[in-house]
Amino acid sequence: MFLQFYSQTPIPQTKEPDFPPRQDKRDLYYAIGITTLFLIVGGYGAAHHEMWRDEIQAWLLARDSTSVFDLLANMKYEGHPPLWHLCLMPLTRITHSPIIMQVFHLLIAATTVFLFTRYAPFHWIHKFLFAFGYFALYEYAIIARNYALGLLLITIFCVLYRERYKRFVWIGIVLILLSHTSVHALIIAISIGVALMAEYLYFYCCKKEALTENRQLVWLGFVLIGIGIVTAILQLSPPSDYGFAVGWNFKFKIERINNITKIMTQALLPFPKAVVGFWGSNRFNNNGLFQLVRLPLCYLIFFWCVFRFLKRPTALVTYFMATVGLLAFFYVKYGGSIRHHGFLFITFVFTSWIYYDCPEVELPFGRISDLAQKCFGPVFTVLLIVNFLGGMTAIRMDSQHVFSNAKRTAEYIKEQGMQDMLMLGHRDPPASTIVGYLEKDRMFYPHGTRFGSFVRWDMARRNTVTNEIIVMLSKMLHNQYDQDVLIIANYALDVELIEQYQLIFLESFTGGTLGSEYYHLYLHKIN
Repeated sequence: MFLQFYSQTPIPQTKEPDFPPRQDKRDLYYAIGITTLFLIVGGYGAAHHEMWRDEIQAWLLARDSTSVFDLLANMKYEGHPPLWHLCLMPLTRITHSPIIMQVFHLLIAATTVFLFTRYAPFHWIHKFLFAFGYFALYEYAIIARNYALGLLLITIFCVLYRERYKRFVWIGIVLILLSHTSVHALIIAISIGVALMAEYLYFYCCKKEALTENRQLVWLGFVLIGIGIVTAILQLSPPSDYGFAVGWNFKFKIERINNITKIMTQALLPFPKAVVGFWGSNRFNNNGLFQLVRLPLCYLIFFWCVFRFLKRPTALVTYFMATVGLLAFFYVKYGGSIRHHGFLFITFVFTSWIYYDCPEVELPFGRISDLAQKCFGPVFTVLLIVNFLGGMTAIRMDSQHVFSNAKRTAEYIKEQGMQDMLMLGHRDPPASTIVGYLEKDRMFYPHGTRFGSFVRWDMARRNTVTNEIIVMLSKMLHNQYDQDVLIIANYALDVELIEQYQLIFLESFTGGTLGSEYYHLYLHKIN
């Protein structure tokens, strides 16, 4: 046959001189040391990070859902599976302070770092750079979202992969959980499942290789993977009144394809600017030469990876499907932000990890694959150095500047003894952040014309809300409940409205990384 099986057992890593494996006590001590340092740096970063609306949204959903079934119903509007929120539910029953979520999230990130530095088949310098890189240290550690849980489960999969046919049920369980962390992780889980199925069918059914003695457990593992994928897709199916990112873009436009492809450099070279609004920025984008070579560089990296993995089909299928699948999702559904784009980088790293344990085939043009693999060390080093510089920049900028003004606003409200007042939040997403920090049950949201804590992304909240409507609704609440109303606006109200309705301006909280989370407080008093 065109492809010949080279070896059914994991390829000894000694064949890869750039990354000699040393799974001994030194690896354990190194992993413990790096993890300890990571906790110190990450703890400092988390202590100086003001959480924003997306972080608090998950906390409020877990806090205010009365049961698991209620949470699953509320999650229908989120566009994410519920695993992260299910993990938060027990924490919300311990305390209403979202600070515990930051601690829990940092421990998840530290566990990932420990497993990576302990078991990844890379040089110790690469492990260090990864641990303190942009995604591992900042995006998936300091910012408390569901993505860190996905990175941890991908890392656990990589650890299990070497002896996958002895632990295939565990592989299935890990991929079930991975499917339920985010839609981006689901795409990766599907890619892994397809690659594993192709590997098993080819080498067992076609080549008749004895990969495992217990085939029933392998098929049970595949059933578990299928269950995870199907249930995640069902959970992601939006209700009829879903109101966020409702469109699909299936029109073929070469310009859009190229723009989406350029996301690869955002993911592989995350180097934010050292400015207040650093989050999501990239200093390379201001370089004219880089913009000139950016698109060709993306295609070059993609096809270089394809050539690298040619002799290891499992890694090839996983990388190709995950990368193309993520880019396709960005194209047809939601272009996303740096936190979503980071899964392209994670795909590159974890397929490079399992590469060493993938069965190898011989190719008539195998030297091309070998040559591409020889370039891996220098390329990986450059990418990780940029990631490290990006991580250090993000930590520094976040600690020096206010990320979200919600925490400062909530502290001011508490200092004034107004935390139990009737409140109206101008825009529900940024207002919900204050609800979380105040540990408050609810406030009134003009978008949707209802009381709530977390944001319900339905069609009802898409009504237009002007300054005058805000004040009119405040007056309605004022009359209905016979109470003073605290208006939390995201921009300054018109002077005419303030004078007409005799509002009292209290304080403004502006400046910082997120311009969408500036706050202006007004008091609507009973006459």
